[in-house]
Amino acid sequence: MNGRNAIRRGFAGLPAPIRAAFWLSCASVTFLLMMSLARFLSDDIPLLVIVFWRAVLGVAFMMPWLARNGLGVMRTDKIKGHMMRSLMAYGGMLCMFYAATMMPLADITSIAFARPVLASMLAIMILGEPMLARRWGATAMGLIGAFIIIRPGFVEFNSGIWVVCGAVVINSGFAVMAKYLLRTDPPDTTALYMAVFLTPLALAPALFVWQWPTWDQFMWLLLFGALGMISQRTLVRAYHAADATMVLSLDFLKLPLAAIIGFALFSELPDIWVWLGGGVICASAVYITRREAIAARS
Repeated sequence: MNGRNAIRRGFAGLPAPIRAAFWLSCASVTFLLMMSLARFLSDDIPLLVIVFWRAVLGVAFMMPWLARNGLGVMRTDKIKGHMMRSLMAYGGMLCMFYAATMMPLADITSIAFARPVLASMLAIMILGEPMLARRWGATAMGLIGAFIIIRPGFVEFNSGIWVVCGAVVINSGFAVMAKYLLRTDPPDTTALYMAVFLTPLALAPALFVWQWPTWDQFMWLLLFGALGMISQRTLVRAYHAADATMVLSLDFLKLPLAAIIGFALFSELPDIWVWLGGGVICASAVYITRREAIAARS
């Protein structure tokens, strides 16, 4: 126990940008694995049902935390904000999971890189966060890396592109709402509220295509729910640790991760442009993390 507490104290003593980068990396890996699992499960289970199980199992996995801390941790003055965030989460998940059945993970992720720019602008206008030159620079570098990958003609147009664009708009609002809620509510409270409100929201449409999973499918759904909750709990910790604009500038790390996971699970071999663009994106993430860490110490 003393060793665990020492690790926690040491981690808490790290600069906020370093902690945000760690949590965002964890969130990215678990989210991409969840999308991969959604593609695998969607062959036999309707996506509407998959999203419902993601929500209800997310609540179940949070129950031990709630039992340890008591109902007092659910106290909030922002119920409407949590409800709105859950609605955004539902729309965003449906779009991303559906796109995952139609396109390679790296392609989806590269198109979704419009989100940091849109969400950063919303964070500045709505939350009043400062948009420093280094953050604009990191975002611009990340976009250049993304354009290297998305170069005209690199992929044949399909309806999945429109679905991803819809997810970009929804998830931009989702990111800003998360930061707004985290100004007063703890990260785990925010994650649990999303799962609680998402459950009835996802159940209603799922009933129209309902089917009970087999035991084998349910084991995969358990893993799916666990990945979803880990992704949410680590993501809100990233937004809790640093400004939304700074966290969003690190979001470009998802691309090389998506390329690696897509190749490992689906033999989706990225071309040279993905790796060139990924190198630029990684450089932007390293740059902003280092600069923000220096600024936090000064």
